[in-house]
Amino acid sequence: MSVRSTILHAQRVTRASFWVAGGLFAITLGAVSAFGGCAQGNTLTTSGTGGGTTSSGTTGGSGGSGTWVGQPCETAEECPEGADCVVVAGSKMCTQGCPPECPEGSYCTLIEGDPVCVPDPDGQCGQCQGAAQCKGITDACLTAPDGDKFCARDCTAIDDCPSGFTCMAKADYEALSMPGTGGTGGGAGGAGGGPTLPDAGTKPPSGTPFKFCVPPDGNSCPCNDRRDGVSKSCEQKNEFGKCGGTETCDGKAGSFVGCTAKTPAAEACNAEDDDCNGQTDESDPNAMCGGTAPPNGTYGCSAGMCTLGACDPGWTQYPPGAPADGCKCTLDASEPNGTCAQAASAGMITDTGAPAQIAGTLSSDDDVDVWTFDAVDVDEVTTNSYHVSIDVVGGEGSENVILDVMRGDVCSDDPMGPASGIVAYDWCVDGKSADGTAGEAPCSADGPVHCNNNSAKYFIRVRRKAGTPSLCLPYKVQISAKGGDPCDFTNQCQ
Repeated sequence: MSVRSTILHAQRVTRASFWVAGGLFAITLGAVSAFGGCAQGNTLTTSGTGGGTTSSGTTGGSGGSGTWVGQPCETAEECPEGADCVVVAGSKMCTQGCPPECPEGSYCTLIEGDPVCVPDPDGQCGQCQGAAQCKGITDACLTAPDGDKFCARDCTAIDDCPSGFTCMAKADYEALSMPGTGGTGGGAGGAGGGPTLPDAGTKPPSGTPFKFCVPPDGNSCPCNDRRDGVSKSCEQKNEFGKCGGTETCDGKAGSFVGCTAKTPAAEACNAEDDDCNGQTDESDPNAMCGGTAPPNGTYGCSAGMCTLGACDPGWTQYPPGAPADGCKCTLDASEPNGTCAQAASAGMITDTGAPAQIAGTLSSDDDVDVWTFDAVDVDEVTTNSYHVSIDVVGGEGSENVILDVMRGDVCSDDPMGPASGIVAYDWCVDGKSADGTAGEAPCSADGPVHCNNNSAKYFIRVRRKAGTPSLCLPYKVQISAKGGDPCDFTNQCQ
């Protein structure tokens, strides 16, 4: 004979009390051993105010309202009218089917597929890591959106949750803790704003608990002495972002304390996620490294350190210095012009025109600037004023630069000779040597001193003197084909 049949047969005198709207409501607890297994390890204690009993076996009167559910018994006659005496956890106890509501001090839960009243052990929100640690026979150990676990009472058959709790499908509630579902905590629950309720999906098999009592609006269980030491997520937020951490229940104080979340701050170049958005050092480097860009450049951020990101066009950082120094050394517009093959053109000068200037900067320790120009000897018929003069005349580096001058079509990147390593150069015919053998002033086409065409190409290498400190060296070199100094054929003319 089945347990259901046994219960109904033994309690025929009270059978009428199990009739509810819609037909006969029979208590079905399944195999006694199965029910006992669910109850083992859980305290079945009455909570009424009368002379009720506990599962320890102490028998008393039916007492006040609600004290009798779980009362030990041998026969149904010892239980209130409408109740049955059944075996639970190896001992007989008084109970009844539900709905409608259960007596005070008990609640309705599904046992082996049937809704029955069981004593309320007051285990809602108890600490747990699994259901075995909860007091209630069918309690579930759920995880709140803020990450803390708690014992939740079954409310599948009747929504009879304790005050301050709501009945919710487990699938819906657990979805609140999943990323992107709008959980209210500072952990994986998303950015807040209240919970959303996704579809619960396929409902569990009939007779299986799937709805439980949970704190409303995705909140955690209140902090009290039974929750002392429980940790949950917390957050700090402001205009810069939201940072998550954990806080712990101080049961004596009745509140969660010690939130470890840091205060969000503007992102700085420090290899840390200051605004807690999952990225480090991702903001504008200029803003992270002081608020404004360095002179003639921008900041960079590498490995949590402010660096010089890039110089503005036409500028370089020389000599090397702190990122805040920026880029203070100008670059030649003609760069690169460091070899004969890259020589920059300085144009053309004539012995009847005005001088010209070459301006540049030596912007590194080994920077060399190569320039080329054409010096044209104009036919003046009876005289020749052709006098090529090259002089370092100005710039902050004028005392620290030297020249290599090459006359002709051949340029060398490693020149030698008397026109190397100099600061002034002259090649002239605008005079007459003492012996009359040199110079073309005066001259003529048919006289003893002819007026020749002395036009030539020139190459000039500008470089720093040996031993010069690492300094940005702006320079100016003046070139002329009509020199102003007297022509010295014994010393200056090449």
